[in-house]
Amino acid sequence: MQAHLRLLLCVAAISLGGAVIGIDTGIIATVIAQDSFNDFMFPPGTKNASSLLGAIVAMSSTGSAVGSLLCGLTLEKLGRKYTIMISTLFTIVGAVFQTAANGVAMMIVGRLICGIALGILSPSISVYISELARPQERGRFIGAFGLIMSIGFCVANWIGYACSFANTSKIWRLELAMQFPVAVVLLIFCIFLPESPRWLAEKNRPEKFEASIRRIYASEPEEVILKLQVEIQSQIAIEAAERENATLGHALIELFSKKFIRRTALAIAVMQVGILSGSLAIQNYQSLMYKALGFNGQELLLISGCYGFMGVVGQVINLAGVSDKWPRVRTMWVGCIVLAAMLSILAALSKEYGSGQNIVGARAGVAFIFIYSALYAVFFNSTLYTVAAEMFPQHLRGYGTGVAAFCQGVSGIWIGQVTPFAFDAITWKYYFVFIGSLLALGALYAFFLVETNNVSLEEIAGRFGDHVVSADKVDSAIVEKRGEQTTEHLEG
Repeated sequence: MQAHLRLLLCVAAISLGGAVIGIDTGIIATVIAQDSFNDFMFPPGTKNASSLLGAIVAMSSTGSAVGSLLCGLTLEKLGRKYTIMISTLFTIVGAVFQTAANGVAMMIVGRLICGIALGILSPSISVYISELARPQERGRFIGAFGLIMSIGFCVANWIGYACSFANTSKIWRLELAMQFPVAVVLLIFCIFLPESPRWLAEKNRPEKFEASIRRIYASEPEEVILKLQVEIQSQIAIEAAERENATLGHALIELFSKKFIRRTALAIAVMQVGILSGSLAIQNYQSLMYKALGFNGQELLLISGCYGFMGVVGQVINLAGVSDKWPRVRTMWVGCIVLAAMLSILAALSKEYGSGQNIVGARAGVAFIFIYSALYAVFFNSTLYTVAAEMFPQHLRGYGTGVAAFCQGVSGIWIGQVTPFAFDAITWKYYFVFIGSLLALGALYAFFLVETNNVSLEEIAGRFGDHVVSADKVDSAIVEKRGEQTTEHLEG
């Protein structure tokens, strides 16, 4: 651990962005369950209250889709570090609008701004960590980001439960204000973080590239640092011709060209499981599910808090036994089958005990929602971001990850809009939308996904048929670089 302490500190600091994301996404589920919020936003006589509530929830996904498209552009032009800082600042602005909201319109604007911020922040952190981490620990480092995200979501749920005991109609504003502290701390931390060495190499800034890589890997042996420098610079040189026209328009065309369409389609499919697994619907509308099982009042918020805690448990299991230990492909397809089984059981329980008259059956339904939360974290919470960020070459990594996240955001919009009506209209049958999606995605992952576990980002490109620098060339370049350093030392 001592050998790469600075790298660990960088990852720990940037992973705080997971808490920003977790609190922002988790807090809305508890806010909309508060009677004081609903009384303020939807007083008696309000028309289309369900539609307006759906708009408030779904607006975050709308903003996330917009932010994801902007993400590729800002990652390429401004760099990884400053993109993360800008998106964090947007989160703070959005939180101000939500906390001070005087009606549905202002609340929607705040949710939109925060959605844009999260659409930029989440893929940006994944890209940043993937470019800093070594192959054998990339999954665990992004998994740590996922763990902090789960903790943030859990904290948001328990804040909601604690606030339910307050005797004030303004308590929902305090809940929304909880988005501020962590975002401010992350913004301060970002000031001291190094820029991604791979981005600096891509932008042909050799002095800053070397300074950054030596700062991050300061305690590593010189041989390791030299090899890493040579591998990155050599692969960047190979991609130089493709990078000359790296505008947003050209990047989008390239992503859907014959050469890269497979990677783009797979990255989109990987990110879709974050929505089509039912995770977003359960996360945002779990109170409706608990009501369908016969629970009401503060019981809903207490159960939501336990749901969030199970996500933390699942992410710990992921870090301990799945990340960088299981192959990525196996993790993805097994996860789809397991979650489909959980939702099938939950659908059956909701059908039989949806009236809430059988308390044992209702509790069993809640238990399976908890198990679902833990298992989603075990298989997908951080894995999908890891895999999506790994697939693309350096000059398209930001754009490609952004496009995949954009498509996820689009799916989130219609799921967010449809879910309240679907639960009202078809109740337990709605689960089969997600069961079918999981089985289809599982088959796709099993037969078409490329394994990326414990492989360097440069070597992954070779698995998709790209020309990559050979080991012999790396060795000869290291010898040449040593000679240059020796000459400089003698001349000095």
